[in-house]
Amino acid sequence: MATDRLRLRRAVAPRQEATEAQRKPLHFGLRPRLLGALLLTAVVSLGAAAVTLLTPLKSHLRSDAFSVQEAFVGGAKVTFGHIPLDPGNTLNVRAIREQASRLYRQNNKLVRVVVWSPYPHPRRVADFPPDFPPERDAGASSALAQRAAASGGHRPQKAEIQGVGAVAESYFESGKLLVLEIFKPLDFVDQADDVVASAFLDAALAGLAVAFVLGIALSSRLLRRLRLLQTASRTLDERDLGTLVVPHERVSDEIGELARAFATMHERLRQQEDARRAFVANASHELRTPLTSLDGMLELLADDLVSDPIDIDDARERVAAAQLQSRRLRGLASDLLDLSRLDAAVELRSEAVELGETARAVAAEFDARARERHVSVTLDESGGQSWAQADPGSVARIVRILLDNALYVAPPDSTVAIQVGSNGAAVAISVSDEGPGVPQDEREMIFERFRRGQTRSDEGGFGLGLAIGSELAARMGGRLELTDGDGQRGATFRLALREVAD
Repeated sequence: MATDRLRLRRAVAPRQEATEAQRKPLHFGLRPRLLGALLLTAVVSLGAAAVTLLTPLKSHLRSDAFSVQEAFVGGAKVTFGHIPLDPGNTLNVRAIREQASRLYRQNNKLVRVVVWSPYPHPRRVADFPPDFPPERDAGASSALAQRAAASGGHRPQKAEIQGVGAVAESYFESGKLLVLEIFKPLDFVDQADDVVASAFLDAALAGLAVAFVLGIALSSRLLRRLRLLQTASRTLDERDLGTLVVPHERVSDEIGELARAFATMHERLRQQEDARRAFVANASHELRTPLTSLDGMLELLADDLVSDPIDIDDARERVAAAQLQSRRLRGLASDLLDLSRLDAAVELRSEAVELGETARAVAAEFDARARERHVSVTLDESGGQSWAQADPGSVARIVRILLDNALYVAPPDSTVAIQVGSNGAAVAISVSDEGPGVPQDEREMIFERFRRGQTRSDEGGFGLGLAIGSELAARMGGRLELTDGDGQRGATFRLALREVAD
């Protein structure tokens, strides 16, 4: 006993260790992966947006600022060009200064307005405001004016001087060349760049927060749904299939499809488990009955053989009854063997089978039994030879099942009719009886495993014959069906198979 317990522990231990290994928590599971993927996507998207937006923003703003200032200088120099010279053909410095002062006052965003006279040497004709700090110029304004004068008015000159944008453009005043130079602050460029960068940073942080929250919500929902499936799958072998709670999914996504597939699998397993239990109970009862009868008959037969004188007639009855129970056991063994072959998916042969010959051979096997029950078996081959592409053994097995069922239910002095013929691209064998028929609510059920009709004779089998026949027919590319019979006028079962191609 101790040795058996030790062996049992050794056998169970690997399974328990495997189960525990499967149930260890995952340190890098679905949730961190989803969160990481969402955050990484957000970071990459925001980084790409920052590179494409923020990096050239400042340059574009400065370029636009200078373009606007160039247009402003181009319009302002027109007013300077209309100032007439003094009577001595000299520059009207007073008028130029007044115009420069007026331009400065009217545009409070200007930092400085300067008018240069490049000849005979560069000198300031007007300079507003007069208190402009000289250290902020450092000769840059003079150099800019010289470049503008040298360009001859073909294009404006521009430069940035300590955060101030300067644009100089030459013009002619009564034939004399002058240069108008206007300074405007560029601090709005930095301010706008800072505002956009700050707004973008806020938006980026908000986007990351939304991605994080959505990632948690999405992963939590997915994990909750997956855990329900995980729990159901882990307890699949620990609970009764009838009490196992399967999650019902209404969402049309991959997890929903998985849950529905799991529910379908559970339902099939439950049906198979119910069928297995029903079969075990039914088989136990059916086996116990013939075995008990067989055992009792053999005991009585033994008593008859030791009695003096021997009761030959009673012994013969006992032997006949024992043979009947033996045939029932042999039939069960044959059905179980056929089921094992079907479940093992043993490949069937595919060759030309003459259905009339097969029907005659099988009918001959049941001839003695038909005479015992006072039932006649007829075969109709009026349509000539019918060749089917099928497995010969399986066709014969199906015909045996149909004839066996028909003889069980056929009343005495009735007829079981076998008809062989073709219909289009299919050939068929039909077996009809004059028994009680099949009720409407049992027409589909009788083709299931371990299910018997309510009108089945007490000598019937285990509800496997029609299920075996239906599966064999399907594997040969045909079908076994109940074609008529309303529960009162008998039943007709039809095996339809593919006709041999010419």
